[in-house]
Amino acid sequence: MRIKDPLFLEYLNKNFEYRYDKNEYGVRDAWYVMKHVPYHGDCEDYSLTYLWNVCGKSYLKMFFSLILGKSKICFCKVRGEGHAVLRYKDEYLDNIQKKWCSKEYLEERGYDFHKSQFWWNVVAVKLVQGWYYGYSNKPR
Repeated sequence: MRIKDPLFLEYLNKNFEYRYDKNEYGVRDAWYVMKHVPYHGDCEDYSLTYLWNVCGKSYLKMFFSLILGKSKICFCKVRGEGHAVLRYKDEYLDNIQKKWCSKEYLEERGYDFHKSQFWWNVVAVKLVQGWYYGYSNKPR
């Protein structure tokens, strides 16, 4: 598994369009792994999509990375809004900077990291909830 994949990061950035969950799915917070371009989602969708792809498009490998602490989804606030950032070792990736950065670099730009992070089991529950919201809001 090659977590820091510059080619996929470039591809993700080129094909990602930020969309609020409320506008896209009618709910305040829904987490997804975006699987088709163009990618429409928000901060946690961006982080999870990157992680899933570099883990060989495998939920099992993605969750092992989260369970073993190789990667984490971190919570912070940016300009007063909640935000999710992917951490791998000592570097961070998000849909605002769109590149790997140090925590200090992000803090200099106003990111206020909270001690809490989204543990693997919380990520799993949020993904199931996101699947349900997406499924139940699809036209039949």
